[in-house]
Amino acid sequence: MTQRFSLTFAGSFVASILLAAPPTSQEQRDAFFNKPQVVKIAIEVGKAESESLRKEPRKYVKATVKVGDQTYKDVGVHLRGAAGSFRGFDDKPGLTLNMDKFANGQRFHGMEKIHLANSAQDGSYLSELICGEIFRKADVPAAQIGHAVVTINGRVRGMYYLKEGYDSLFLQRHFGNSHGNFYDGGFLREIDQPLELISGKGDVAGHADLKALVAAANEPDPAKRLARLDKLLELDRFITYMALEAVLWDWDSYPFKANNYRVYHNPATGKITFIPSGMDQMFGEVNGPAVPDFGGLVARQIMQAPAGKKRYVAKLAEVMKTTYQPEVFVKRLTEMEKVIQPELAKVDEGAGRNYKNEVNRLRAAIVQREKTVKAQLKELRK
Repeated sequence: MTQRFSLTFAGSFVASILLAAPPTSQEQRDAFFNKPQVVKIAIEVGKAESESLRKEPRKYVKATVKVGDQTYKDVGVHLRGAAGSFRGFDDKPGLTLNMDKFANGQRFHGMEKIHLANSAQDGSYLSELICGEIFRKADVPAAQIGHAVVTINGRVRGMYYLKEGYDSLFLQRHFGNSHGNFYDGGFLREIDQPLELISGKGDVAGHADLKALVAAANEPDPAKRLARLDKLLELDRFITYMALEAVLWDWDSYPFKANNYRVYHNPATGKITFIPSGMDQMFGEVNGPAVPDFGGLVARQIMQAPAGKKRYVAKLAEVMKTTYQPEVFVKRLTEMEKVIQPELAKVDEGAGRNYKNEVNRLRAAIVQREKTVKAQLKELRK
């Protein structure tokens, strides 16, 4: 009897330990993004560091970041944003916060890095959120999105959307590893240019992975071209990416014009995946062609191969049937509007009054785009 009691007690004790185990970084991350909320982020940057950001905005400096009752010290901060969205330090700057740049192991809800986007080109603050969810539903990696009101050195700068950083855990989640070559496409840079290598330990050197992909894309024989691309590229996923970029009319993307993208070379498969980013100008042309003239090298060369174009049209039909569900997206927009509008109105009364119009524009575009693409698909099948 004593032995049985001891075993029972021991089992209960072990079970209680397991139940009380702290959440993993991924669980922390998911819990943060799964809760519709607007967090308050206060950033304190010293005088010398502020001056550094004015002179060299892309260079990291140390800052203190407060979120609720949590204080993060020695956070790496630099300004971000391209031609249309970049704002100076004294304006409403886009920011990258690198939690462990200067404090090894420091995390924000399980994240090594987050981006605070000023949404200068999207008054709804929801374009990248909804489009990222669409991409992930179709198994195309994309960052998760939250929201924050940001204060810098005591002055409220406004509403931002908070974007999951492309850190090691992001790569681990989507690819099962994080030690492959990870590239930033930069501003209007094709893959035959020396893209910035963000990370990659022990993977192929000298951009050899990208060079091989360029050579395959430039294969003169269309049939051989697709076969060569299939060996180096997650081809079906890339065609899905192309189709969704057309449906969402992301005119500023890699397929359209070699912009706003990341690239990961998975050492486990030897294949490359493109990751969409900077999705703040979606649905710019709701009546645009479902089969556009793609400008990105890989997308263009796939479409110029008859078999490639056929696969693209088939994938377009597939995503319209299985992924693109306007009623679901509109419901999601309504949910987030209720969360964001009151907080936006507190920091920008005019934007708060106009917010419904911004969200309505996005709602209408989502609905109209379905009608346009489905009508074009009927014509393509004739």
